[in-house]
Amino acid sequence: MKRRRERGFTLIELMVALVVSALLVGMILAIFSRMSLAYRGQQQIAGVQQVLAAARATIELDAKQAGLAMPQGFRIAGDASPPAAQPMKHAPVSILNRSTGPDQIALFYADPSIQAVVTDAAAWPASVTVDSTLGFADQDLVVLSTEDIPAMANPISPGDANIATYDACVLQIVKGGVSAGSPGTLTFSLLPPWGVDGSTHCKLPVAWPPPPSATTLATMVYKFVAHAYRIDPDPARAAIGPLQGSLISGGLLLSAADNWTDLAYGFTDIQTALQVFDGDGNDTADLDPDGDREWYSGAMQQTLTQPIPVAATFVPPIEVSISLVARTDRDVEGIATSATPQLIDPAIPDNNTVGDHPSVPLPSATDPALQGSRIYRYTTFQVDFRNLGVGR
Repeated sequence: MKRRRERGFTLIELMVALVVSALLVGMILAIFSRMSLAYRGQQQIAGVQQVLAAARATIELDAKQAGLAMPQGFRIAGDASPPAAQPMKHAPVSILNRSTGPDQIALFYADPSIQAVVTDAAAWPASVTVDSTLGFADQDLVVLSTEDIPAMANPISPGDANIATYDACVLQIVKGGVSAGSPGTLTFSLLPPWGVDGSTHCKLPVAWPPPPSATTLATMVYKFVAHAYRIDPDPARAAIGPLQGSLISGGLLLSAADNWTDLAYGFTDIQTALQVFDGDGNDTADLDPDGDREWYSGAMQQTLTQPIPVAATFVPPIEVSISLVARTDRDVEGIATSATPQLIDPAIPDNNTVGDHPSVPLPSATDPALQGSRIYRYTTFQVDFRNLGVGR
């Protein structure tokens, strides 16, 4: 009797098949893992870029309007103490430079969408009558701006049209201080921080129509926009990197009353550089061929934008360069950034267009804001100060 030949796989064949299958599965899992890692990394990068784009758009919009109806600066009540003195005025753009940390920038302008013309100033300084109170609300900050008819000669091109000059001061409408109507009245606070007895930081408003011999136009009332931006300096919050805004007072009060609000997270640096017109023809700073215009990225930009005596004149700022740096909110594997962006030109550290912060290897051994394996991205943009009369 013949034995039937047995059919099937031998043990060796099964083992070979299992090994091959395991290798194939392992390769597929490895490919999937890498694709998943890359996908998560791209999601993180996209999130950082979206945050940067939103922050850039917000700050850029303010920078484009800086100085509207107040190109020569403005006064606040805190500068009129004692009341007989009116010693200082503030620049439409103010920069606080930090050589070892993020810079801070503040931008100020009048909102032309909410405006009125003074028609009667008989009740000044308590109130003024305006042609319309539409758009104004209780406790709004407003700027009273009076344009002078004898305008200032253009500092860049004397042969071109003169630059309009404005006398501007900031007041706050009291609670219940808006009398609706056309005409209506606006009543102002005479108490700190935005008021002072007699409103001595403001000149007497000029009503419309002005008398025939007047040398100024009427006084306009606008809603005051004061926006400042910084990265929270609190070391305890450095790990989350809050980008903050003082969106009511613009940091003018230099206290907790400025009410800094978190706008976004994941930011590690703000760097500014300011180009100004000095008109001296000497190129001693930024080493470019233009001797009349100089870039400042260090402490000089703060010096040029700090408050000055009323009788003095600001060096006209032409444009600003702003660099924002942000990172992912969590660690990533395999594609982390090795160093922060190089926001400085070592050859001219105080006179370049990006800032004064060198690159830092990551993670940092000392900076709590630069910990972990993160992805960093940055954006640099420049904005002309068209409302200051010296833009190009």
